[in-house]
Amino acid sequence: MLLVSKAQMQKAGDPAFVDRVFDHLQLYYMEEIFQIPDDVLKRRIAHCIEKARSFDFTYERSLGVFTANMIRINPEFYKQSTIARVIADKDRPEDVRLEAFLVETKPSDWFEAEKQCDADAYWKAFDALSGDTE
Repeated sequence: MLLVSKAQMQKAGDPAFVDRVFDHLQLYYMEEIFQIPDDVLKRRIAHCIEKARSFDFTYERSLGVFTANMIRINPEFYKQSTIARVIADKDRPEDVRLEAFLVETKPSDWFEAEKQCDADAYWKAFDALSGDTE
């Protein structure tokens, strides 16, 4: 019998999932991403998924929403105080935490989240570490 670890399953499924998130972003958020080369965007998406997993998000929907927020809002959106509180509340299932993004935050929280870091500098540094130079 062949046993496959959770980490191996995630690695095997990640390229297909990255492609699905990529397709979703291209379909719904082209204005925000059209200048990013496809291979660069896919590496950024993989990075965002890894970051989401560090907060114990596991469902594709949760990983996708987290990724979209990193790409569209700010790569450090999760550091905004109200959003950080919602993400950190691991007493709630992740789907409830995801819904809390909508219910327990105000527009002002998201405006603040947009300014958590210099997004261009963040992605430039990430791209340099991953070998990309735009």
